[in-house]
Amino acid sequence: MGPGADVQAIEALEDWHNALCLFREEALESLNSITLEVRRAFDWVDEEAKAWHREAREAEEDVVRAKAELAHRKTKDFSGRIPDTSVQEENLARAKARLRFAGDQIEVCRHWVTKLPKMVSEEYEGTARRVGTFLDIDLPAALARLNARIEALHRYTGVKPAEPAPEAGP
Repeated sequence: MGPGADVQAIEALEDWHNALCLFREEALESLNSITLEVRRAFDWVDEEAKAWHREAREAEEDVVRAKAELAHRKTKDFSGRIPDTSVQEENLARAKARLRFAGDQIEVCRHWVTKLPKMVSEEYEGTARRVGTFLDIDLPAALARLNARIEALHRYTGVKPAEPAPEAGP
């Protein structure tokens, strides 16, 4: 029987094991971070929708006020003349434009409220679930097997090869 195997790379295997453990930890943190960012995106769209609804209500009030001012201004004065209403008409046009813009932004928010969950589901959730399964189940099992191999190698290197029996002389 020849001498035992020349095992010299146990430290490299231990370094690899440690690097895989660190990778797992950082990858799990990254998945959690991405999940929080996705949640923040949903919350932001909801907050924006609420803000644009408030803006639309304020713009509607401005339109009502501008119409009332215009109607009031269009009444004849004591001399029977109708005063200039260009400022009031301009204010009404500005209020209507503000209302239209707020309505457009509400539609954009409504679009993203329906589209964002579908996009996240299609683009992220399936992949994240598979990566999470790998990090939670597959990688720990592989690390345990690697650790067992490393321990076996340590035990092996601790065993001294059997000394050959001295040959009997003539």
